[in-house]
Amino acid sequence: MIAALITVIVLILAAAALFVYRSIPDHRTAFLVDASIPAESSAAAARRGADFAAVARAVGSAAQNAGDADALSLRRFGGDCGEPGNTSQVVQSGTGRGNEIAGSVRQLTPGGHATLRSGIGAAIEDFEGLYPFRGEKSNRIVVVTSSGKDACTSDQRALLKEAHDKVKAAGLKLEFRFVGYKVPAGERADLGRLAAAVGAPAPRFADTTGSLAPILRKLVLPKEDEARKVTVPSSPGVPETSAGPKHTFVVGLSTGWAVTVTGTPVRCAATTGKPDTCQFTMHEGERLTLRATVSGPNPNPMGDMAEQNNPYYRPNRTPYWYGCDEGPRSRSCTVTMTKERVETSERWGDGASSPTGMAASRLLACVTTEETSELTLARTCAAATGSEGPPNPEVTYADGSTG
Repeated sequence: MIAALITVIVLILAAAALFVYRSIPDHRTAFLVDASIPAESSAAAARRGADFAAVARAVGSAAQNAGDADALSLRRFGGDCGEPGNTSQVVQSGTGRGNEIAGSVRQLTPGGHATLRSGIGAAIEDFEGLYPFRGEKSNRIVVVTSSGKDACTSDQRALLKEAHDKVKAAGLKLEFRFVGYKVPAGERADLGRLAAAVGAPAPRFADTTGSLAPILRKLVLPKEDEARKVTVPSSPGVPETSAGPKHTFVVGLSTGWAVTVTGTPVRCAATTGKPDTCQFTMHEGERLTLRATVSGPNPNPMGDMAEQNNPYYRPNRTPYWYGCDEGPRSRSCTVTMTKERVETSERWGDGASSPTGMAASRLLACVTTEETSELTLARTCAAATGSEGPPNPEVTYADGSTG
């Protein structure tokens, strides 16, 4: 009798262990979505409502494209300062939740202040319990926001410290990824500091619906070049002894300004008014970080006159990258040589399947600026890498009018 009882208990425990084992996902991703609306004007609120609809579509698309065995969840933030309802979990973590998240995020009604602090704190706490199970390989919070700072916190440094301490106290490897959609220019640095505080890469910014969805899809695991182990060289440009196939990679220097790019096996440079390229080889599995420094005289032939006659004119020396892992118009450039990157370049070679309708390559990254007189270079740079082009700049004339 006792032996039979012990046998039954062992079988129950074995079944429970098997259930737990099969229930633990490889990857768990939580979407944290900004559902706030600025209160400064009805026009701003209307624009934000339209922008949120674009965010909802992009988040839904990313969720539906995730792996069936990945655990997904959805949390929103936005509401009255100090109120417990200014963040809430909309869809609890679980596998096969892609369609549920897509439907739920579209039904959200945006409103209230950007309670980023509450949202991040609660999203971290969602991972602290034993159930729902954490991902065995990765646990990630993808923050999709149109605000760079918390509207209810006057001291943003307190937000940074609190976020840092919460991640540390959670006791697990928790990844953050930040995606800013139409974030005001004055708040982008705040979002960058928040990302740094939780050990995340620099935020990826999107200003159009066409660029938002691809960024989100790339951040939802598993992804071919993230699901497998990628060997990163100890120093850029130095291949590993067991490196994979080798491919030629090109860097385009298309700023119009004088520009220097470092981080490649060779130093690339171009002088004002003379766009140039440099090339080198990369092995599959190798990753490089490129940095650009813009200098020299203004390539705009009317630049000096514009500065003298228009108090609003500011030459645009800001470098933007296309063709990098971070997405179009990124301020930094990471290049991971993957098989997918090579195969995509082959498909886009004749322009038939290229997003821009012209021959494009994923074996090319180029740096440009958005100086008005050199905007053709930026658009060419975008098209050559299969990316959406830069927005039309808003010009402020000497009388203060814009156009």
